[in-house]
Amino acid sequence: MTPQQTFINKEIWILTFGGAFQRANIYASNVSEKQRNVFRAALSKYVEEIVFPQYKKAVNEESHINNIKKIISFSKGYESRVLSNNQLKFGVAQKILNLYLKYQWCLGNIQPPPHFPIDRIIQQKLKFKPIINWTSMKSEEEYKSIIECARKDAEEKGVSLAEWELEEFTRR
Repeated sequence: MTPQQTFINKEIWILTFGGAFQRANIYASNVSEKQRNVFRAALSKYVEEIVFPQYKKAVNEESHINNIKKIISFSKGYESRVLSNNQLKFGVAQKILNLYLKYQWCLGNIQPPPHFPIDRIIQQKLKFKPIINWTSMKSEEEYKSIIECARKDAEEKGVSLAEWELEEFTRR
């Protein structure tokens, strides 16, 4: 990576972790800032080296969801030492991966990702009921129900889910 790419990538991770960890209470109560930094560094390395390279080509939905699950499995290695619930919840893991991919796509580094970051605001835009708290979302089924709701609108507009969300995000 060039120094410029390294700089931008670090900034992307700051934004990704900020967006994914806000209000999520992922850390155990007695975790030091050093331990948090070690966890974030290991997680970002895992995503960059193991998960992200797959997205250099088109990734189908099943593989994408499996990648979210892989992030959850990776987080289990930190268990109670760092994480408050012994692992990342599905909602937090999807937000990490989907935000990171969204930034990489917007920079032109990958094709549009299969999904988008799910949060309260996008559910409100969809008029999705009942709104699911993404920070406590535990299941793939909850996630898929929101994606399916958005898919209908995206298909009507003739755009990918990622393009649909970017347009909706821009209108906030």
